[in-house]
Amino acid sequence: MTGPVRVLQYRVHDPSYPRNRRLREHLRAEGCEVTVLTASRRGPRALRLLRDLATLVRESLRHDVVVLSELRLAHAPYVGLVGRLTRSTVVVDGFVGLHETEVGDWGRVRPGSLRARLLRLQDDLALRAAHVWLVDTEVRARRAVTSRAAAGTRVVSLPVGAPEWAVPTPPRAPGDTLEVLWYGNYIPLHGLDVVVAALALTQGRRDVRLTLVGDGGTRDATERAVRLLGIEHLCRFVDPVPEAALAGLISAADVVLGIFGSSEKARSVIANKVWQGLASGRVVVTADSPALVEIAPAAGALLVTTEPGSAASVADALCAVDPAAASRAVPDVDERLAAVVRRGWDSLAIVATR
Repeated sequence: MTGPVRVLQYRVHDPSYPRNRRLREHLRAEGCEVTVLTASRRGPRALRLLRDLATLVRESLRHDVVVLSELRLAHAPYVGLVGRLTRSTVVVDGFVGLHETEVGDWGRVRPGSLRARLLRLQDDLALRAAHVWLVDTEVRARRAVTSRAAAGTRVVSLPVGAPEWAVPTPPRAPGDTLEVLWYGNYIPLHGLDVVVAALALTQGRRDVRLTLVGDGGTRDATERAVRLLGIEHLCRFVDPVPEAALAGLISAADVVLGIFGSSEKARSVIANKVWQGLASGRVVVTADSPALVEIAPAAGALLVTTEPGSAASVADALCAVDPAAASRAVPDVDERLAAVVRRGWDSLAIVATR
């Protein structure tokens, strides 16, 4: 067969989301033709699903590879079946698991319950349905490889990396106040209860100011905690901003905060904000985890880790950090991180070849 590999990116929830956008750009750079199919949004749910399924069958006959987008694991069994019937390579992005999200992160489902077991089964079926399974860290890749559901599945770790706008900028001029930035969508993974408690513990030790950007999830609970601790004067809550505005917010900060949650997922991922803060030349303070081993050598002094679940450890880190010295120690951090990302994404060549 000749010609470029034809890739169908199926049920994309948001074409601009960094994960699926990077995947699409990488495959196109490798010479693939990529078609994006977003999920239907009009009509009853059952009708939308049938419409999308019909489109999947029709398009799979015209494509060599079907990529099931992240956040869509529940659809993997029928995508896997259609892929095998049409002799397409099925790639499933297991970036966000169903069980880890509902049981581990949000706690909306009780561990060991029937619903929890069903979510675990859905994750396993998604892994079994894939010819190629995508994750974001080596820790998660090793976990997938050892699963019985992974028999015959190629597991590939694709580091999240940082977008093009995340480039090093000169650190802020030293001053009396340490400007700390957190941004996100207020999910439990971020562990903002730990962050707020740590901020309170810095009082009398160092002048620390925290800007929180985002909305949803635990924002109301976070604002209540700030009021109860009497640290409103140390916090500034900002509504969500476009991704393009993050570069300016990061450059105005001394420190970017990562994640501090206690779930299994928190110990196995490297959050977008960690990559973005580091690539922008800022100190990133985040809870220690096995996943960080992948980037620690490249990040050097800019990566400051704390004891998981410990507000005191976070407070100590904020009081001791020297942003200017860390920035001088790793002037080429963006290039070093980019090399880590390239090594991971080079392993995706299996998708771009016949």
